[in-house]
Amino acid sequence: MRRFDKKGEDDIMKRILLIPVGGTICTALTGHGTRAVYESAGLQLKSDFLSSESPFAAQIEIDTAENLMILSENMTPECWDRMLSVYREKTAQQSYDGVILAHGTDTLAYSASLLAMLLADTDIPIFLVSSCLPLSSPKANGTDNFRCAAECIGYGIEPNVYVPYRNVSDGVMYLHLGSRLRQCAGYSDDFFSVGAVAFASSDKDGYARALACVKERFPSEKRRPAFDGKRVSSLSARVLKLTPYVGMDYDAYDVSRFDAVLHGAYHSGTACAESEIDCRSLRHFADRCARAGVDVYLSPSKAEGEVYESVRLLSKQEACGRPIRFLYGFTDEAAYAKLVLAYSLCETDGERERFLKEECNFERIV
Repeated sequence: MRRFDKKGEDDIMKRILLIPVGGTICTALTGHGTRAVYESAGLQLKSDFLSSESPFAAQIEIDTAENLMILSENMTPECWDRMLSVYREKTAQQSYDGVILAHGTDTLAYSASLLAMLLADTDIPIFLVSSCLPLSSPKANGTDNFRCAAECIGYGIEPNVYVPYRNVSDGVMYLHLGSRLRQCAGYSDDFFSVGAVAFASSDKDGYARALACVKERFPSEKRRPAFDGKRVSSLSARVLKLTPYVGMDYDAYDVSRFDAVLHGAYHSGTACAESEIDCRSLRHFADRCARAGVDVYLSPSKAEGEVYESVRLLSKQEACGRPIRFLYGFTDEAAYAKLVLAYSLCETDGERERFLKEECNFERIV
């Protein structure tokens, strides 16, 4: 950090890296009435904050990286690679007190989960900020979300990966741990997570209480990085995520294109297990996957305790030495991100199994 002549609560400037990834927070209306990412979005976020009434407006210097121009619905593992490459390059060139990524809402929980586990050993706070509407709208919450992230850095929040978001329904600002964030539900502009911290007020005392709560719930000493983040050259695009529904025909999927399948479960942790020969049964699909050398994970589900007969049948399903594996305790987004990391970085089945069992950054919610 460097000292400047600007006045504030103290005379120490803090430097923040802003990476405009894309999404609604980086969009503007086009002549066709649609929303499109525009290149100067990062400059607007920076300008809005530095001209705000924040107590840190004169104490924070913001370096803006190039806009990646990615609408979050278009996010792919290759886009994650680009995002991580910019993050690594910029933080290697300059020391920062925090990083803010401006990201869309559609895949926010997936990116937050991935970064929270991959960068579990971060020594600076990393924030993903988004907006329910383009910043030009008076109803947008993006400016508030960005200000919250910058002020958390100013007040010295514990290093980790966070998502600050003011919910539309109640107007409350929540601070979510990245590894626990759930996708925004349909017909809603609110985000939720287990253990989220609500800000009682936006003044110094409000931040003090919220940041103390974060430190108590998610102490840094319990973060356990499973990987050296610098090892990642590219993330796997070979994890298929399926959501069960009535009449699902598994023969529609070409499993040879994948290394692993993350199969969702109904509320009771179940999936169709009617027959080994019916194309609508997970038992049939798991057999096909095993013969193709593809691992199948059922989540959220567990084979212990008082389970349904269908779960017992699935737990006994095995072909070619490949049983159905059970994942329990993660959000859908964290389970997917964890599998992407496992099949990107682990070299052996044993290493993958250990990584999936170990908790990196409070991603286990039950």
